[in-house]
Amino acid sequence: MKKLLTIALLVFSLSALAQEKIPVTESDYSNNAVEMADRMRADGKIYVLVGIIGIIFAGITVYLVSTERKISKLEKNLPS
Repeated sequence: MKKLLTIALLVFSLSALAQEKIPVTESDYSNNAVEMADRMRADGKIYVLVGIIGIIFAGITVYLVSTERKISKLEKNLPS
């Protein structure tokens, strides 16, 4: 049963790799019109977005540092 399941999963994963290849053209390299970014920059909203991403990153960093400190205290208190 495990072998059959493994073979079935392998067959399904191979079909996921068989995606259509889209050729890259010269116009793809010269595409400078990213409308969403230009619009957000023009409205001043891009700075709000960057600020929110910075706040989230800082929060995750503070959380990880505080968790590391707690774990270090617990490791020091363990009898060895």
